[in-house]
Order: sequence, then structure tokens, then C-alpha cells
Amino acid sequence: MTTILHTSELAERYLGTLKAQISLHLDYPPTLAVVTGTTDAGPQAYIRRISALGEHGGINIKTVDAAGQDENAFCQTVRELGANPQIDGILILFPLPDGVSRDAVLAAIPAEKDVDCLHPLNLGKVTAGSPGFQPCTATGALMAAEYLAGDLRGKNCVIIGSSAVVGRPLAMRLLDRGATVSVVHIDTQDITSYCRNADVLFSAVGKARLVNSAWIKPGAILIDIGISYCPAEGRVVGDVDLESIDHIASAVTAVPDGVGPLTTCTLLANTAKSAFDRLGLDFSFPDLPPKA
Repeated sequence: MTTILHTSELAERYLGTLKAQISLHLDYPPTLAVVTGTTDAGPQAYIRRISALGEHGGINIKTVDAAGQDENAFCQTVRELGANPQIDGILILFPLPDGVSRDAVLAAIPAEKDVDCLHPLNLGKVTAGSPGFQPCTATGALMAAEYLAGDLRGKNCVIIGSSAVVGRPLAMRLLDRGATVSVVHIDTQDITSYCRNADVLFSAVGKARLVNSAWIKPGAILIDIGISYCPAEGRVVGDVDLESIDHIASAVTAVPDGVGPLTTCTLLANTAKSAFDRLGLDFSFPDLPPKA
């Protein structure tokens, strides 16, 4: 039977270690500013989840409502947060309001407070193999893969999706681990032939149940990063067709309780690192507890 990995408990233990490190070295909790340009239910629910995990990790969450602001005002809000010494990290929730450019907003974030690791300087460090901040979703996926597969050195890892947010930084992090990495995308011919050779298959497409039994080899580990809302079922689902791969894959991450909590753990750890860096203190990213 295929193991389905739920990570909420692992995330809480990771955050307990983070909180202990913060308590030992800082006299105050680091603060993450979460900037949202909408009052829609989805982003608001995400803010509540971040706040709950932030409490476990000793991180203060400050919500900044920028709804109704034009691009100039939105960017000014971000610049003011960047200049505020009481703010250690800035997270922008997407999508942005109409008329507000993603590039303009990201350019307004100082690299030293870009805890979502989207600034070109921070992504460049990831590419160079010397990351300061860890790319959040890519690192969450990597943590899940190492928890399930152990040492990735020499493993054949295939990533479906080449975005700058997930696929590309994930490829760099896997290369740092000594994995053999292939990245497939919309222009790849015969994607399934690559996927069927993967020891560990990462899917970051956002297309419901794209990956089925024809895409995987027996015993493969599947890291499901994609997420889609299925109206017919009234819930979110991942890229992996769980029924199809059952008893074929050795393990798969749950959606939404798989890569997501570990992504938020990385975001909060980056926020703590920002606070430590500003004070000239050494910071250590926590490890997940070993697999039982």
C-alpha cells in the first residue's frame, strides 16, 4: 500500500525547534509582514494558517491590508515595511490587484527582507549553491523528499514544471544534494518517458490528477506540489491521481497537508534568519525529525 505523508505534526516539531533557537538568542519574536491586496476568502484563510504556525515557531505575524491601493501606493506600503526596523520579513500574497505589477512590487522589497526568496539576488545565491534565504516551496518539497527517501545523492529526480518559483530553484537544491535532475515542461516531448525513470518525481503543475500510474515506475516516491480546486468535489486536490498510483508508488505527499506546511516552516525560518542576520548572529535552519 502506498504511504501518504501528512506533515502537520512534523511541521509543529520543526517549529518547536525554531522557537527554542529564537528564545535562546533573541529578546523579542521576529515579525513577518504579510501584505494582501484582497479580502477574498482564500488569502484570508492562508493568513490564518500562517498565523497559527507562526505561533508554534515564535514568529509574530503582522497583516497589512493594501486592498484598493494602486501600484504606486502598494509599492510605497512595501517600501515602508522594508524601512521599518521592527519588520524582519515581508511576504506578498498573490494574485495582486488589477493594475499592480508583480515585478514592481518585488523590486520594492529589500533583498534582506525577501523571506519568500523571490528577489533576483536571493535566487542568484540559490543558483550559485550558497543560498542565504531558502526558496520556500522548493525547500518544503526537498524536505519531504529527504524525509521519505533519505539521502538523495545519486537518485534520479524528475521535476514537472520549470517555474522560477518552484521548478528552477528546486532543481538547484537537488543538484546541491548530489541528485541527478531532469526538468520537464510543456515543450518536453514524451514527458512520461522521463517520469517513468524517476526514483523521486516532483510535480508542480497545478493540474488535477495529472500524474497517474502510467507516469511512474513501481516504488517511486511522489512529491505533489500542485494544488487545484475541484468544484465537483468541493475541495482541493493535487497533481497526483491517488487512486491510480495506490500500491504502485511507495509514498506520496498529501494535498493540502503535505508540502504546504513545510513551505510555511521555511518561510518562518527565513524570517528568523533575517532577524539573526541583522544582529550579526549565527542561525541554523532546523531539521525535520527522522522518519520513524
